[in-house]
Amino acid sequence: YYTADGQSMRKAFIRTPVDFARISSRFSNGRKHPILNKIRAHKGVDYAAARGTPIKSAGDGKVLLAGRKGGYGNTVVIQHGNRYRTLYAHMQGFAKGVRNGSSVKQGQIIGYIGTTGLSTGPHLHYEFQVDGVHVDPLGLKLPMADPIAKNEKQRFLQLSTPLMARMDDERATMLAMKSE
Repeated sequence: YYTADGQSMRKAFIRTPVDFARISSRFSNGRKHPILNKIRAHKGVDYAAARGTPIKSAGDGKVLLAGRKGGYGNTVVIQHGNRYRTLYAHMQGFAKGVRNGSSVKQGQIIGYIGTTGLSTGPHLHYEFQVDGVHVDPLGLKLPMADPIAKNEKQRFLQLSTPLMARMDDERATMLAMKSE
């Protein structure tokens, strides 16, 4: 959906990539790792959920990695345009069609909750980067999705302007009828 001038009405990213999950560990510059028993940064948010719970892509993008990544276990890394990157770790497995180089849409299932890699139980470890810097995905002000493409804007305005005028006329008629 778009505004009358072609701006998107949706956010570029969904806030939480897993439904019906609880946060088991927040973003932190220093927490005690439950397996390594060392204080170190936790550069993401952990969502505990039942094994096999679907994981959704936070936004439209291109899969840079769908495979094993050290202590992260089964991992998906998605590049969203030039500035944003998300990482989904400890997955049980990947959704059909999710592989290196594939395109994904916001809300598309990319995999399933698991406990691969350095993990104490089934959960999703979710990271969000802006310009290569890890940020707290829960505290981030989410950007809006892209507006209508420049090459489509003139056609969009040709179609939307008469519709907006008609809606304004209907609104004026309704107000006039109400005041009588």
